[in-house]
Amino acid sequence: MKKLIAIMMMLVTVVSLSAQEEYRPYERKDVTFQNVKVMNAQGEVSHVKVSAYVGRQLIKEQVFELVPAMPVEMAESIGNVSEEDINFDGYPDADFYLGYMGGFANNTQHEAWLWDQEHCRFIEAVGYGGIGEPMLDTEKKYIFTVLSSGPEHRVTSFYRWQGNRLQKYLSHTWSIEGDDLTDFSGVLNLPCCRIDAQLDGRIPVIIVFQTTADNIVAGYIYYPKAKHPTPILIAGTVGRYDDKLYYALDEYQADGTISGTIRMNTPNNPDYFSDMEGTWINPKTQKEMKLTSMRFSNEMPTWFTQSLLTPEDPGNIGREYSFQQWHPGYESMMGGNITFRAAGKNKVHFECANVRHNIADGKSSEGRPAVLNGNTFEYREVNECHYGFRATFFPRFVVLTTITQNPTLDCFGMGASFDGIYIKVKQ
Repeated sequence: MKKLIAIMMMLVTVVSLSAQEEYRPYERKDVTFQNVKVMNAQGEVSHVKVSAYVGRQLIKEQVFELVPAMPVEMAESIGNVSEEDINFDGYPDADFYLGYMGGFANNTQHEAWLWDQEHCRFIEAVGYGGIGEPMLDTEKKYIFTVLSSGPEHRVTSFYRWQGNRLQKYLSHTWSIEGDDLTDFSGVLNLPCCRIDAQLDGRIPVIIVFQTTADNIVAGYIYYPKAKHPTPILIAGTVGRYDDKLYYALDEYQADGTISGTIRMNTPNNPDYFSDMEGTWINPKTQKEMKLTSMRFSNEMPTWFTQSLLTPEDPGNIGREYSFQQWHPGYESMMGGNITFRAAGKNKVHFECANVRHNIADGKSSEGRPAVLNGNTFEYREVNECHYGFRATFFPRFVVLTTITQNPTLDCFGMGASFDGIYIKVKQ
């Protein structure tokens, strides 16, 4: 009996080992590809079926449509796979060539599968098809295309991966006979949004901005018809509600004076940006001008080549930041001011006063400076009410945000806090 049990256990072990060996995850180098062209009733190649195998095991298959269908004699390369690392994660992916879409030389159709190393599988690349001939910048880890925009212009578009989705970051249209191409590498940290509009149907404006993962927004507003047109800094926040994005942005002069307020709402889905609304408000007169004829694009003007949302180097934090906004009730400018002084490596003392609504003021304890973690610090126990806030530094401004609960505001006047965007006025 004991011998029988021992033999059965050995058999179970052998079966278990065999099962483990049978279902052992394959590696990327084990994958091979095949493609089969599918004909339509007119005898043209209309689809191509691409299959991936490990040995004889089919691991993934997909049918791609060719738009337009292609004569057989021109379809020799259709379905060919290029095994480059197109998402820059260190593992070869699969780019499938699906032919010429027409219009101009680089307008070719590609689809792709991305290798998911964690799960040992391919996943489909979203947003990769239809962008034209993709070119890879492996050093800066982005994809770009150069396509025609009429007989005398070309348009360069830049893309980056967000997971398995390829997202357009910006586009730039340039003249073939013009000057050297503008270097936009300084704004490829975040997607760029542009809205061309008019104020009350009369005054043209261009609003260009980027948004962080923390919903901080910064960019410029530009008035092309102004006497001396120049980009004006805008900064603020965006919130999401009922599938819409709600922007609250202020227009800042170099000394921190707020010269305009922008309120916009747009659909959360960029494919439906035609449904947009917005107003520009004069802080002193409270006059509102409606944003009309609003058009969305990723087209970047040549005067926006450096992101305002690059995290600031801790060693480059300014001495003083400020903002001032007209208060109709008091008929005066009111706002906030915060100063910093070094207290050692990555340490600063601060003193803040914000009187926009009521008075909120406080400073760091002499023996307890704020400690920077990258471009941010959090500081609690500012006063006896245990108030705490976060400071996030960018090259042109700092964002102060309350991080403690409402009872900690009791030491301030009603509606007061440190919250706000403070413009760097002294280095």
